[in-house]
Amino acid sequence: MSEPHVSSTQSATPFAEGLPGRSIRKPGAARRLWCATRAAFALLSMTVFATVGAGLAVAQDWRPMVFRADAPGVDDNPLRGLVPFATGRREPIGFPHSMEWFSLPLSDVVTGPGTYDWSALEKQLTMIAGHGNQAIFRFYIDNPKLPSGIPRYLLHAGLKTFTYSDEDNAKSTTPSVGPDYSDPRLIECMVGFIHALGLKYDGDARIAYLTAGLYGFWGEWHVLRHPLPGEPAGWTIAQKDKDALLRAYAQSFQRTPVLVRTAVITKDRELLSHFGFHDDSFLQDTIGPGPWQFWQGMRQAGMEDSWEQHPTGGEIFPPIQAGIWSAWPNAKGQDLTTTIATTHATFMFDSTLFATVPAATEKANAQRAQRMLGYTLFCSSARIVRGKNGSATVTVRIENRGVAPMYYAWPVELEYLDGSTKVVARGGTVWPLPTLLPGKTAEWSVSLQHVPHNAKTLVLRVANPMPCGHSVAFANAEMGTVMAGWLTLDVAGQR
Repeated sequence: MSEPHVSSTQSATPFAEGLPGRSIRKPGAARRLWCATRAAFALLSMTVFATVGAGLAVAQDWRPMVFRADAPGVDDNPLRGLVPFATGRREPIGFPHSMEWFSLPLSDVVTGPGTYDWSALEKQLTMIAGHGNQAIFRFYIDNPKLPSGIPRYLLHAGLKTFTYSDEDNAKSTTPSVGPDYSDPRLIECMVGFIHALGLKYDGDARIAYLTAGLYGFWGEWHVLRHPLPGEPAGWTIAQKDKDALLRAYAQSFQRTPVLVRTAVITKDRELLSHFGFHDDSFLQDTIGPGPWQFWQGMRQAGMEDSWEQHPTGGEIFPPIQAGIWSAWPNAKGQDLTTTIATTHATFMFDSTLFATVPAATEKANAQRAQRMLGYTLFCSSARIVRGKNGSATVTVRIENRGVAPMYYAWPVELEYLDGSTKVVARGGTVWPLPTLLPGKTAEWSVSLQHVPHNAKTLVLRVANPMPCGHSVAFANAEMGTVMAGWLTLDVAGQR
């Protein structure tokens, strides 16, 4: 089997099926993933070809297709866009989204040294998947104004904690406390938890992205203005222990992308290269010369091109969320078009947008912003070559008109329908979608062994591996014209 042809406008890079756009470091893991991928498609009849074989006889001309930015399903495209906080119900206003965000205290899962109860995490993932969405989440130990997330066994063992008044924490009826991050028992707990989390959930189809979490206020890897005068040493985490946490994530997550808060958390560039990044003050401190500003940190670390391999996300700075979409490109904060173009952002949390019904202008502007995030796939043309033996090779040209790649190689499904839209032939394969960078075009071919004479309509989709999840909508006028969620490539009588 040969690899899909990649046009001269896109460089061919090593690719592991089913993974985000990254290489596999462990040969054993790669073999297991290959076996799983092969098994998943064992019942499908389509294979990938780079060239058209000699047995094929009748070639259809390239059929040009039409771009449509607001094609059906585009605003629901998975793995990208504006994201609400998870609730126990689907958001009532129906603003299109494909992901939901939540955080959990570490104490909800860690019940003792090396022992875990995953029910709280399972509850959240199951609820979000029930909405047809995928999850972004993190674990925290110290969330201002919320009860401490420190595992109770560590408190009983004498782990020191520090009170604080930042973020009105002291005014809360359930104030948090900062743990002693210099205690090796806490570091051992966190590292062990990361390994256990990866072992159980790496590659789980219900999860879109994971943010590193655990350390610092909100799990955002900072403690604001601490330490303050008179506070004991150990309020902040040692660099060697930061690196230990990062190394645990890099080792434990081969398929699910992990994002960290800032590029200056370590000087180990090889270690940092395994991660994406999240700017949790988006449009407030994204661009600028200050060392605390997100993109300046990316430049300082030499990570400006990180988005080509790993996703960039974050949160629109909460104090400016209200009313931000009342004008285009945005009524508050730094210029939206510049920040997205600079960071190549794929998703952003915007809880305020989903809290109430937005006015028509606000909704239209938010949708316009959402379409700028992440990937935008357009099938510019398609060609079908029919063989004398009833086989067919389908070739498509796919452009990425977005600002980032799609970071997962999800299965591609192809179906031929008869005149009553009954499926008469089908097949599937995997394309290296993570290698399709913005502004590039890929040409990929697939072959069906047998197409019956009553086949009339050819449709294609990139399928979400999570049951009932959003499939990928192409920015095409031909999207959904025959079947919802499928791109119509060819209809008999329109050739």
